Amino acid sequence: MSFAFYIYTTIIMGVALVTSAVALVVWLMTHRRDSLVAAAGFFLYMLDMSVIFFDEYTRLKYDYAVTFSEPLQHPLLRCVLGIAIYACIVLWMFARLRKRPTSRMLGLAIVPFSILQLLLVPRSGAAGEMQQYLFWLTRDLGNVGCLAYAAWHYRCRATRVEKLDLDRSKLFWKVALVLAFCVIAEDTYMILFCHPDFQNPVISLFLWYLSERNISENVLLVVCAAQLFCQFSHILRVYARHPRADEDVAAESASSEDDLASRVVIYADAHKLSRREQEVLTLVLKGNDAQNIASELVISPGTVKAHLHRIYVKSGVSNRDDLIDTFWRS
Repeated sequence: MSFAFYIYTTIIMGVALVTSAVALVVWLMTHRRDSLVAAAGFFLYMLDMSVIFFDEYTRLKYDYAVTFSEPLQHPLLRCVLGIAIYACIVLWMFARLRKRPTSRMLGLAIVPFSILQLLLVPRSGAAGEMQQYLFWLTRDLGNVGCLAYAAWHYRCRATRVEKLDLDRSKLFWKVALVLAFCVIAEDTYMILFCHPDFQNPVISLFLWYLSERNISENVLLVVCAAQLFCQFSHILRVYARHPRADEDVAAESASSEDDLASRVVIYADAHKLSRREQEVLTLVLKGNDAQNIASELVISPGTVKAHLHRIYVKSGVSNRDDLIDTFWRS
């Protein structure tokens, strides 16, 4: 059993570390904010798991019978890591929703969560089963809150373009929400309702390893990693075929915090668009008409229309609205 949990923990930490490294590479190539935030979040989760790994290796963990009545072994460290991971989730959510959050929005999302975590963290002189439960429940509800906000934004505030973009990941959002509730259910059962026969050494050892872990949370991590790997593998393949694409994206990103430039590169690769057609497509997606595109690129309106016609043919559409829909669904 010890070896099985050793392998299990190593795999989870490895998934988090590899995903962090790949996300960092993608950020260096595309300058997408969501990639940088994902890299930080997965790395912090790996550190959080390593604390549990260290406590098991040094046998610092309490017996399961008393583990939830005792303070955490590293209360400040676990609290800081939890807050930092939650902050990454919030930032990634805003980036994925294509929103640029204000300081006030970030404060409203992160500060109350941080205060609750600092107040509830089980520490020497302030620990107990209910406090331990509320501490972990706060973290769990933070994840659910982010997903709930994303769902509300999609239904009530998202533009047509944003909805088309989010529709591509609808299955991921649904699976993530289900797993987030599974995390709450697992913590509730393990902390408040699980009272097995501690005379059985096998059960006692199994629960000793299971304490401070949440299997549903680990599955959620793997699902998030798989979702990002699907996206990142496509991006890396495209950029490998177009070595200078990262320079174009860097130049575009210098004047914009959007990830539009990297998306245009991927779309252009799939539909065999020329460099000039990519420039025209980018300006179309930004809402420019033919006259403004002509002024921006210093070409005639007739040339812009010719480029647009070729883009329509290569994309299999007949007008500007269909082109925009096809782009954001792709």
